[in-house]
Amino acid sequence: MKKRVVIIGAVALGPKVAVRVKRLDPTIHVTLIDRDSVISYGGCGIPYYVGGDVADLEGLCSTSAHVVRDGHYFSTVKGVQVMTQTEAVSIDRKAKTLKIRHLTDGHESSLEYDKLVIGTGGMPVVPPFPGVDLPGVSVVTTLHHAKETPGRSTPGNGGT
Repeated sequence: MKKRVVIIGAVALGPKVAVRVKRLDPTIHVTLIDRDSVISYGGCGIPYYVGGDVADLEGLCSTSAHVVRDGHYFSTVKGVQVMTQTEAVSIDRKAKTLKIRHLTDGHESSLEYDKLVIGTGGMPVVPPFPGVDLPGVSVVTTLHHAKETPGRSTPGNGGT
């Protein structure tokens, strides 16, 4: 029986693990899931976009050859099944199943796995500075947040 690896999270760690697993053993079935519609982007570049140093978000989602790393890319080029707009609901470690929900229609199903990788990233820590709750002050953690952030940013470390 073909081994199955399921990876929750498809921004940084998830795609890297997926590609590495396929490189080590191309026969393994790898599934990459993420609740967002945009995957495999350089999250570290978001401040440069918000700050105006990067003009186009697509550059944060592209290879050095300017190919966009999306679900189609991972499926056709890397042999990885990608499920975007899908969230992990629960894990049954004993049965080795992951319950998922498709966010577009609410349909729930299960994925069986031999190995499960959780690479969902972290949550920002907002220091208790005066004014962090004022209008116009926000936390930017995804490309969608970056697109919605009007104007330029001021780094939280007091830089300009």
